[in-house]
Amino acid sequence: MDKPLYPCKPIGSIDVLAKTLGVHPTKLIDIASQVNNSYTSYQLPAHPVTGKERTVLEPKYELKKIQKRINSRIFEQVQFPSYLQGGLKASHSIKRDYVQNATIHSHSQTLINLDVKNFYPNIKTEAVSNIFKYFFNFSDDVVSILIKLTTYHGSIPQGGCTSSYLANLVLFNSEYKLVSSLRGKNVRYSRLLDDITISSKTKLDPKFIEKTIKDVAALLKKQKLSLRSQKTKITDRAEIHKEFEVTGLWVRPSQPQVRKKDRRYIRQLVFNCEQKSKTDKTSDEFHKLWNQTSGQVTILERLKHSQASDYRQRLAKIYPEYDQYQENKLIRKIKAALKVPISEHHQLGTIKRYNGLIYQLGILSRTKKTLSKNFRRTLKAHYSTVPTLNNFWNK
Repeated sequence: MDKPLYPCKPIGSIDVLAKTLGVHPTKLIDIASQVNNSYTSYQLPAHPVTGKERTVLEPKYELKKIQKRINSRIFEQVQFPSYLQGGLKASHSIKRDYVQNATIHSHSQTLINLDVKNFYPNIKTEAVSNIFKYFFNFSDDVVSILIKLTTYHGSIPQGGCTSSYLANLVLFNSEYKLVSSLRGKNVRYSRLLDDITISSKTKLDPKFIEKTIKDVAALLKKQKLSLRSQKTKITDRAEIHKEFEVTGLWVRPSQPQVRKKDRRYIRQLVFNCEQKSKTDKTSDEFHKLWNQTSGQVTILERLKHSQASDYRQRLAKIYPEYDQYQENKLIRKIKAALKVPISEHHQLGTIKRYNGLIYQLGILSRTKKTLSKNFRRTLKAHYSTVPTLNNFWNK
């Protein structure tokens, strides 16, 4: 399957949409009318290489809940082809993430890396309208309200819950044709949101490469999108001095790998953790360093690097711990949490605090196993009706 497919019956009215999303029609219309005041913006730290800052828009509670339901009750019903790799849930049959995206292009002879310029800000209202109208076949009034619920000031917001799904569907009516055509020539294609990768296990003719890039550009132009030309890379396997990467992973071998310089960095992180643990296993600084290092080791494990098992065993010997002050502080939090009435157990803040306490008890168990176990049992009994975050957003 190369073309995305929505197998459900089209939604033909706002009443049916409201029922699908589990909200009263009047409430849905009210939320849509206030969307311009329903986001909180914040700046992400500057990119370590480019120095560029990025503004993220976080939907506020009411809008976020609706967007989460649009995802689970509409977008997650779509059958997405395997060449779409970013911002989608994996399934038993199809893996989707940056590792799988790199795996698609392992052991290539020719590698083409393309980047879509200002992707989210350039997916405008017209493109979103086309998705809901011509892909989902929803009625005009349903399309109109869904546009309001999923866009902000004329484009999809970076940080919106529904944005990654719309980004995957923006080329729904033409991308599959290019993918099918390339496959017929034994050329592989994948897209992880704004990162497009094309590869072949045989050397590609320069004219074919030029035409293929023009075809991608034409595909994007139909949706008023364009390539960031300075990020276009064409690499041959024989060019040893050049990077041969897809979404940050080295794909020259038969399976993706972390580059040697990055493996050296992870090795240094593990060593730094070991050295710091000799004098300090309880500070916030050590907790942060250990968690960062553990995350990097997880990547090595995922990619089956030979060093991963050794690093994991070394980290297991120096788990972060709590000192007496941190233990007392946690106990005070737990005692306060046990006073929260059941009527408040389904509130978002309560759910997050409960999950945080369970996580912290896991840390406490490293030095006070019995105490942690008793508090965990008491908390779980008191919060027996608390939903998971996923159930909270979709109930």
